[in-house]
Amino acid sequence: MFLANVSLFDFRNYAELDLGLERSATVFFGGNAQGKTNLLEAVALTALTRSPRTQQAAELVRFGQQAARVTCGVQTDAGRDALEVRIMVNPSASGAARASRRFTVNGIHRRATDMMGALRVVLFWPDDLQLIKGSGDGRRRFLNTLLSQVDAGHAGELNRYAHLLEQRNALLRAIREGRQSTDGLDYWTTALADSGATIMVERQRRLLELQPIAAAYHRELSDDRERLELRYRPAGARIGEAPPDLVSQQLKAAMSDARDEEIARGQTVVGPQRDDVEVWLEDHEARLFASQGQQRSAVLSLKLAELQYLADVTGEQPVLLLDDVMSELDPARRERLLAALQPGPQALITAADLNDLPRSILERAAVFRVERGTIHA
Repeated sequence: MFLANVSLFDFRNYAELDLGLERSATVFFGGNAQGKTNLLEAVALTALTRSPRTQQAAELVRFGQQAARVTCGVQTDAGRDALEVRIMVNPSASGAARASRRFTVNGIHRRATDMMGALRVVLFWPDDLQLIKGSGDGRRRFLNTLLSQVDAGHAGELNRYAHLLEQRNALLRAIREGRQSTDGLDYWTTALADSGATIMVERQRRLLELQPIAAAYHRELSDDRERLELRYRPAGARIGEAPPDLVSQQLKAAMSDARDEEIARGQTVVGPQRDDVEVWLEDHEARLFASQGQQRSAVLSLKLAELQYLADVTGEQPVLLLDDVMSELDPARRERLLAALQPGPQALITAADLNDLPRSILERAAVFRVERGTIHA
């Protein structure tokens, strides 16, 4: 699998773009706010169906326009597919812009979950360097992205869970405000617990498979001085090797125990939306005790493991998107990341300055300058 071309129309600061890409590495350089990250965001949007930078789809449409389009040509052994995302702005009565998204493959409409896996990517943004130290949201997103690209069914289950959670939370708020009785709560509790259990069991299984890969990369980065361990911390259940039905029972019991708190808060307080992935170095949790250098080594280990895991499980290399991270890494960590590209996946790399990139990349990469939403060879 490789990304053969990207076409943009009224996306962010791009009025129009049609760009062919190489199978190996492509470098985009230029000043801030010129469109480098926007280009990588467009690819990520197509692959993951959501922007990694904003939850407001209307922000993706060029200022003053009503619609945007992203098309990615993906070449596989079976042929070439055109993956397209259209974003349409729909002004509301309040004046706030809302946007809808429409997905197609070769002109045929697809649901968002059906797009997952058609183009697999591994993202590495500067914000990812806070993956260890930051909140559990980022680590859950890391795991959700990995699992959804391996199995589109998991992406569908995440969407189903999100819908059920929204419905149950709405009922909890209505009960708190005296607009509804508790009679209907058991139905939503059971449905949410069953879906949540499916997600949590799969997260545990995949994390156990990812663990030795990440640990091996970290041993190399630390010169065999540190042992990295990933621990899944589910909220409201003890997973272990428990089957989904047992985990579902645990979640229902936890929700029952927390019913008064949930009604008071108007939200569900247990389940996969509150799970976390703990990263441990030796006998210490990295989030609490790791130095900045140790955190960056751990993040790089996770990203390299994600890259290898996707390739191992699917049999195809994902596309690596590196957004101005080379300048954030010291020489040793930069060299380890570069080693993964020789030979390795197709990579789209951005940099403010070509001096931030080693000559070994520039000698074999196609290089483009980005200026005001225009790409120059």
